[in-house]
Amino acid sequence: MIDHFKARLIRGATLFVGLLLVLSACSTAGRPTTTTSSPSPEPQVLPPSTTTIVGVAGDQIPPLGLSTAELGSLPGRLVINHRQSVTVIGSDLALLPLGDSQGEVGTQPTWSPDGRSVAWSRVTVDGTAAVIVSSATDGSSTEYVTPFQVFYIQWRPDSGALGVLGAGGEGTALAIIDLGDGQVTEMHSAGSFYFVWSPDGKTLVTHLNGSIIELVDVASGERTPIDTETGTFEAPQWTADGNSIIYIRPVIIQTAGLGGFLAAQATSDELVMHKVATGEVTVLAEGIGMSGFSLSTDGTKIAYTAGRSGTETGMFVVDLASGEQISLGVGLVFAWQWSPDSRKILVFGIEDAGMVLRVWNDGTVKDYFRAVPTGTFLNRYLIFWGQYARSMSVWAPDSSAFVFAAIDRGDDYILLQRLEDEFPSLVAPGSVASFSPAGGSTN
Repeated sequence: MIDHFKARLIRGATLFVGLLLVLSACSTAGRPTTTTSSPSPEPQVLPPSTTTIVGVAGDQIPPLGLSTAELGSLPGRLVINHRQSVTVIGSDLALLPLGDSQGEVGTQPTWSPDGRSVAWSRVTVDGTAAVIVSSATDGSSTEYVTPFQVFYIQWRPDSGALGVLGAGGEGTALAIIDLGDGQVTEMHSAGSFYFVWSPDGKTLVTHLNGSIIELVDVASGERTPIDTETGTFEAPQWTADGNSIIYIRPVIIQTAGLGGFLAAQATSDELVMHKVATGEVTVLAEGIGMSGFSLSTDGTKIAYTAGRSGTETGMFVVDLASGEQISLGVGLVFAWQWSPDSRKILVFGIEDAGMVLRVWNDGTVKDYFRAVPTGTFLNRYLIFWGQYARSMSVWAPDSSAFVFAAIDRGDDYILLQRLEDEFPSLVAPGSVASFSPAGGSTN
């Protein structure tokens, strides 16, 4: 994924250089896998917190911690990655450690769509790479040895398989892990690689080398090019019915060059919906410097960013049925995510050498707190948020709260912000956290 993102890093360097300064101051098809199961770990009681966190803008987060009542009312489970450990916190008031053995490194914990399992990447002291799939109820786990160290995981919508990325081949390689038969199949690679599963789980749409959109038949590995001219973005997105793909492409015009030869020139970008069966393309929006987009959870609206002026990023929402477009006015935007109820957008804004967490809610904007994201959350997740927004959620499944990983005086913490509260609560130490999807077990 890294090569394709160089352009965005250069353009966005001024947005997060302050964050980095604050942080520094403070292939074989059908390859069989080795699968092993581990016993369920013993749950641990979550101790109360007495830590106070001071935000970069001077906002003091009260050392409340999560009380027994608050933990019991969590609207879903949280998975937390802290250093090499992976832990689930549930409303049963217990910590469920999934992986923290001596000499092992656990990263990239990702909830299954049904909320019953967590997949995470592990590397042992001898260098063996694997993906571990753990029950979020009792912690029992199965290991799937992989041909490379996995740095990104995305579940198939039915929770029966995983698509994973790691270093290999031309730069970034894709493998499919079938949880039913235990097979790990290495697919293909590219200099940069982003992908999303289709709703029926039979096809992937990929964005390769910053320019090529392809469809990949998962069963056969057959690849079908869809477009070879794309804009600066990461992962495409399927419509909910699986009939169309949404992505950004440049608007190309032919101009007269030296000697009368025609030259192609990109004048702006357009957000398009490409119908797979017919190739019909519908332009949803057009603008200069488009860099990100995401459908609302219910599939009725799409948000996108285009250009920047001073301290404001152009951020808009388009109603797909009517075509009506509104400007959000949410300041300088680094990343964002729709809420599960499709009424709100959490914005990771840039302000005062840190991040401000603000929520757009049906036309109103409310600022919550300012903080510096942890190094893990910034460098491994937020910079590639166009991909991670397709596979994880910082929103509670009932859209009443969100989590954020913040650093304070050299330590990493997970904060829970309930929308009705003035200040967030301190959950636990952690470098990154995400909520289980709606429907997952919470007891």
